[in-house]
Amino acid sequence: MADQVIAMKPDAFIMTGDNTNNARPEDVKELAGKLKKIKDASIEIILIPGNHDYGQSDASIAAYEEYFLPLLDMDEKDPASFSYVTEHGGVTILAMDDSHAEDSSGYFSDKTMQWLKKQLEKAKQKRSRVLFLSHHNIICGQAEKMYASYLIQNKGLFELLKKYDVSLCMSGHQHNQAVWHKDDMYEILNDMPLQASHTIGLLEMNDEGVRYHTEEIDLKKYGAAGVYEKAMDLISRQSAASLSAFEKLCSDKDLTREETDKVMNLISFFFASYSEGRLAEDADDILHHPDYQLMQSVLWDKNYGPWIEELCKNPPADGTHLEFTWK
Repeated sequence: MADQVIAMKPDAFIMTGDNTNNARPEDVKELAGKLKKIKDASIEIILIPGNHDYGQSDASIAAYEEYFLPLLDMDEKDPASFSYVTEHGGVTILAMDDSHAEDSSGYFSDKTMQWLKKQLEKAKQKRSRVLFLSHHNIICGQAEKMYASYLIQNKGLFELLKKYDVSLCMSGHQHNQAVWHKDDMYEILNDMPLQASHTIGLLEMNDEGVRYHTEEIDLKKYGAAGVYEKAMDLISRQSAASLSAFEKLCSDKDLTREETDKVMNLISFFFASYSEGRLAEDADDILHHPDYQLMQSVLWDKNYGPWIEELCKNPPADGTHLEFTWK
């Protein structure tokens, strides 16, 4: 992916947290080496931590400071966290650390909130557009009750950002591609590149507005020998393991082979649509599919059923593209 990013020649490369799985110093060091390759190609690295990235242990925080911080071009850093601000083409980028405060994930300390207000005021005075980056989410459309645990827990944060006319946020945490919209604010959720969709997002901001779309990571062109084949094998095995669990649920309900195939086909369709950011387009077809009730008879008492139904009734917008003009 680093080679593909370099070939694209963007102004900056953004990562919205969970950059490693458990912040082992050796993993942080190796990733930092890949990011330095991008930085050395005159592409700014903009990186924030997620709940997987240091877990409040002294060793992981020290590794973050040693290997990641030297890669970042900070105009100003929050003394209380790894939050910082950087400027790009008239856009103020607030790269916020919501996993640092008081051993709490998805939360900003009082000191960080004060620092954030100060930066928003500065941006307002300069009439600068703001891109707000966080790991946990700001909005979840019509399904906020369902996704409450994913949201940053500071009360009034959404209202604060609205007060300062923040129109665009970008976050992660859910590991699935999505775009949420509430009032006049949009939020892009970045998926995990190692998902089956293997996508990377391209964001363009100018005086008129925002354009965003996802593009597939070209493992065949940019990957080392055998990487594409290995990735496809891993995806195949992961899918087979998941489907095996659902097959067992069908067996427990004494479904026939024909009924099981129908359920499995619809489950596969749902997860492909969800992971690739197409659920807004496909949700109605899933809810009204002739095999939907049969699928729910298998899944309803295992949490999957209510989750799928709620998600289809309140799907995120198409996560593969976004375009809007500034207000």
